[in-house]
Amino acid sequence: MKIELTLAIVKSLRLDQKPIGLTSKKTLATEPNVGRKRYILWDAHQKAPPGFGVRVSDKKTYIIRRKVHGKSIMPTVGNVADFLDLDDARKKASEMAAQMVVTGANPKAEARKASAAEMTVGDAFARYRNHLVTRTQKPATADTLKVVDRAVRKFVAWKWTAKKVKALLPSEIEAKFNEGKDKFPTANEQAFQWAHAAVRWCIEMETLDAHVAGRPSALTANPFVIIYLNKLIRSADDVENQRNESNKRNPLGPTTTLGPFLEAAWSKKNSNDNETGIHYLMLMLLWGCRKSEHAPCVWGELLPASSEKGSNRKNTSHVWLEDDGEYGPYVFFYKTKNGRNHRLPIGPMALELLRRRQVSAAEETVRRGFGAKSRPFVFPAKNKSSRSGHYTESVDLLHRLRDEVGLQRLNRHDLRRSFGALMAAKPLPWNSKELAGLGAYLQIQQKSFKPSR
Repeated sequence: MKIELTLAIVKSLRLDQKPIGLTSKKTLATEPNVGRKRYILWDAHQKAPPGFGVRVSDKKTYIIRRKVHGKSIMPTVGNVADFLDLDDARKKASEMAAQMVVTGANPKAEARKASAAEMTVGDAFARYRNHLVTRTQKPATADTLKVVDRAVRKFVAWKWTAKKVKALLPSEIEAKFNEGKDKFPTANEQAFQWAHAAVRWCIEMETLDAHVAGRPSALTANPFVIIYLNKLIRSADDVENQRNESNKRNPLGPTTTLGPFLEAAWSKKNSNDNETGIHYLMLMLLWGCRKSEHAPCVWGELLPASSEKGSNRKNTSHVWLEDDGEYGPYVFFYKTKNGRNHRLPIGPMALELLRRRQVSAAEETVRRGFGAKSRPFVFPAKNKSSRSGHYTESVDLLHRLRDEVGLQRLNRHDLRRSFGALMAAKPLPWNSKELAGLGAYLQIQQKSFKPSR
């Protein structure tokens, strides 16, 4: 159908109503659009180039159609919302029509081709990052994006973000990789691995665009693949061996440092407002979890069992302290690093600690004036300006404990490794000699964790 378009008519178009003509008052007459099939309303205005119109589907876009050398070409001029004036859309359509006549090609496809041919390392990172954020399945977490951004900053520092991907030589990539492999091997490898992933994704998208447009791909080779072809990336076994040799992983020893660490930790809980931090560290050790898994936990009884909107027990990390008839007391970690949910039973020591934590957490939120923001969290934040609302500030506390016990190194992830070391030390039951090193652990449980009345 062809009529003289106005901005008012364009704005009134709907997918569920199909135009059938104009009324005597020059308004649009419509009928139900059965099946909600997309349609095009062509523009009969004298300023409109032939073949200009508006296409209505889930969104409204201006289009221009030309037949060049027997082939019909119909690129999108732009989204209706991007044009405040209909004449601006007609002007741009005229320019695109002239370009189609001269080149015989879709200007949008040519622009994508030129963009791919001139793509820089910075462009590749930007496009890939946007894909990670907007993809439907498993969008990137905040922690993943931090790692990507850290990789980008390395390329910014090297002034590589302005380098064209097609102009990069594998030899210069290998040389740059070798510059940082000894100082910061893991960060260095991650930076180049993310660059390889970003360019690979852009190449695959360009291949699809080229196929649809019936043209050769403008970007076919990924120069960053050299890091894999020449075996520059360490294997998992190599990484583990190097970390063991350099003592970078320092789990607490079941019969050596675990007992003194627990004694030192428990002695600090009542000083300098350390209780939340001590509970946070001890539960990380008891559960063998990552900091990102138990830090955001909330109290399960404050969540609805199910809900169409908002958080509930199926999509929120939480602890449940009562026997619900199915699982008993448990901690539920929602979407861990591997994308899976994990439900763990809560043992006697952790259960008693959490019961005390529940009382302390409620008191802390009132005392600090947090109100409802931090009330649901098992570990409420210590600072009112906290964006997350939950506790995350354990690094300084852990360093003080490390110094007190006399350890050279100890970080939060080492507590997770300590859990693994304890479980792998020897299958249960342990004999009395092996349990001797856990004396402090058992003393704490016996003396301090008495059942609540």
